[in-house]
Amino acid sequence: MRNLIESSRQDDNDFIHYLDIPASAGIFSFIFFAKLSGGKKVNENKYIHNALRQIHVDTPCSPISGFSISGLATYIQIPELDFCIDMGECPLSAIPIDHVFLTHAHGDHARCLMRHHSLRKMMGVERDSVYYMPKCVSEYAKAWIKAEALFEGVSDAKFRYPEIEPVSANELQFLRYRKDLALEAFEVKHSISAMGGTLYFYKKKLKDEFLGKTPTEIIELRKNGVEITREVYEPLISFMGDCLGESLLDNSRVFQSKVLITECTFLDDGEEAMSKKKGHSHLKDIVNALNELDDEIKCEKIILSHFSMKYSERHIREMLDKAIPDKFKERIVAFV
Repeated sequence: MRNLIESSRQDDNDFIHYLDIPASAGIFSFIFFAKLSGGKKVNENKYIHNALRQIHVDTPCSPISGFSISGLATYIQIPELDFCIDMGECPLSAIPIDHVFLTHAHGDHARCLMRHHSLRKMMGVERDSVYYMPKCVSEYAKAWIKAEALFEGVSDAKFRYPEIEPVSANELQFLRYRKDLALEAFEVKHSISAMGGTLYFYKKKLKDEFLGKTPTEIIELRKNGVEITREVYEPLISFMGDCLGESLLDNSRVFQSKVLITECTFLDDGEEAMSKKKGHSHLKDIVNALNELDDEIKCEKIILSHFSMKYSERHIREMLDKAIPDKFKERIVAFV
């Protein structure tokens, strides 16, 4: 049903507000607000954030899809790279993805890690998915995973840990099933231990000194044991996870990637202190980084995500339009 049906009943200063939105919007299509005092009507667009309604963005590296609203859920799927950032919700589209990176342990980013693992088994996916996460939380994650399994009635005899790959900062490692992709994690500042990361495309290229050689000469060099190639790591996608805005400048190399995904939880004037207190980025932090790095920024797309659930999509877009410098507007995408 495509029509928006709204009815409300006012009784003194309290009212009950109903919204019925299209069934295709998912399990939260019926939203009920009760006992809102003061006679102030709810903006019906403001609180409709549905974690199963995915956002889709085309990028130079891969289509990206998912959802990211602060406190509700974050999962960002990059299917052509067989990679997902966080698993705060687990739609069926995430099932084929073999590599999942957990940026930190907060529930809106982590709670469906084992749902992903379980659904793959239920749907007959034989290959084990690999769950990358900060080394400092990996043992806690194992304890949580086992407790969840026991809670669901899995016996000790049948329990088996999923493939967990602890990650340390500034160490390059190839993805388990994609030897053309390498992951480098880095630390960011948040209210708890957290990491961002960069995915690199790995290839070997002929060294410059051999570029003019004929195929026959190249074969002869190889026969003689001469190393004729060099390794190249091309930064494709960087992601920040949850972080203070200053983490962007602390890890400014992320702006060399073709695509950058970074949080922008707070938008409004007067929320700067709240942003820092909660370990998040404010829109002014994004603008500051853009202005400071300016022509050093090589990103073709910068995806802003993780907006506070209190903002409507309209408000988000209006604030970005006002604040983002003109030279970057075509590169900025709001993940809403």
